[in-house]
Amino acid sequence: MMMKTFAIVPVKKFENAKTRLSPVLRPDERVRLSSLMLAHTLKVLAAVPSLQQIVVVSSDRRAGEIAAKHSAKFLREEKESDVNSAVMLADSYSARESADATIVIPQDLPLLDAADISMACELAEKEDRCVVITPSLRYDGTNLLLRKPPEVMKTLYDSDSYESHVRTATELGIPVKLFLSKRLVCDVDTPEDARQLAKETGPSGGETLEFLKSLLK
Repeated sequence: MMMKTFAIVPVKKFENAKTRLSPVLRPDERVRLSSLMLAHTLKVLAAVPSLQQIVVVSSDRRAGEIAAKHSAKFLREEKESDVNSAVMLADSYSARESADATIVIPQDLPLLDAADISMACELAEKEDRCVVITPSLRYDGTNLLLRKPPEVMKTLYDSDSYESHVRTATELGIPVKLFLSKRLVCDVDTPEDARQLAKETGPSGGETLEFLKSLLK
């Protein structure tokens, strides 16, 4: 039987997102970027056959509107919290819906590709319990985290989350599968990230990359 997998996308209020890009993007440009990245993320996730549901968690009503356009479930936070609290809210929902696994995907991966998500899910398909993880480019963050079952461990999206996730899973005796993909490790955190992504060519990224290119050319 096919593994029942939910994708979880935690989303900050658009005004509070990507503050490290302030040297190169105005506040209204960061809001626009957040909107484009979320729409792109949900469009890609909707094309992954192995995902049964996409769950967006945010206190921002605009995120809810974008989620509705892409047939994603929207969980509204009463007030903005950290990523771990947002994921916990989605974990509770996923447990009620009997999900076998969840896969946490940030919204800031402009090169996100449906094939990569499918491959990450396949790595967990035959396991009773495991963690599949993709680090950020600098190995300090976590750009993909699949947990099977969802409650096998809590998320640790604070400083150095990649090392924290791997260490905690290992301590708990949970098999860890490292999944490396150039498309998944590239996120938009710093001005240098944005400049590098603006140089990308090809179809990946769509409007997000076009927007970055228009601002940083």
